[in-house]
Amino acid sequence: MNPWLVLKQELDLWRSADLVATLWWRDDDATHASGALDRLLAISERTGVPVALAVIPRDIHESLNQRLSRCGSAWSLQHGWSHANHAPEADRQEEFGPHRPVDVMLGELTEGWRRIATLPRSLPVLVAPWNRMDPGLIGDLPRAGLAAISTLGPRPKPEPAQGVHQTNVHVDIVDWCGHRGFVGEAAALGQVVTHLRQRRQGAVDGAEPTGLMTHHLFHDEGCWWFVEEFLRRSSVHPAVRWLSAQDAFWP
Repeated sequence: MNPWLVLKQELDLWRSADLVATLWWRDDDATHASGALDRLLAISERTGVPVALAVIPRDIHESLNQRLSRCGSAWSLQHGWSHANHAPEADRQEEFGPHRPVDVMLGELTEGWRRIATLPRSLPVLVAPWNRMDPGLIGDLPRAGLAAISTLGPRPKPEPAQGVHQTNVHVDIVDWCGHRGFVGEAAALGQVVTHLRQRRQGAVDGAEPTGLMTHHLFHDEGCWWFVEEFLRRSSVHPAVRWLSAQDAFWP
């Protein structure tokens, strides 16, 4: 069946149940102004869908601040410190895993938030590099000035530690394990529909908005086409409401 029709049918079920299908958009690895970033922000402005940029604080270039100051539809989140892997070679990549002293990691996160806070529309949200981190560190994030976390997959609970909110992404449009291009319409929309259906049926937290994850510096033409088409088509459905990052974390 046409995957766009499957999406419409799922959204129609939300409307029939008088439910609002909330969604949000997170784009990772921003550091500087570029043609790819311009393209991303243009899509956000054309579709009216706000984007949350996960910015790598160590590598922020002044050009990013200047570019974001001219765009009212982008929010700034903290993407770790340097997006460096500190896990042993045999383990999955992780910047803030159980491999380093907590005080060292909190020092990096504190300095990272100090830098992110200078960007327009910044929010004290840690987007964990590679979408993973040591769960034991989450409760310490307020010590670094951070009040929320974002990873990948349905969240276990809205507040995994006191004073720390969580809102994740659920749709990854890049085929990282294959050709590293667009995963295809069926795979991308399948992820959207799966999370929406699970929310509607109560299998996961229904209040967590469905999150689209993109990586503007890695997009091929298929990725660019899908992002704009998905935002455009979904936005006109009466059951859908796209959220800003502010509303996604603190409704």
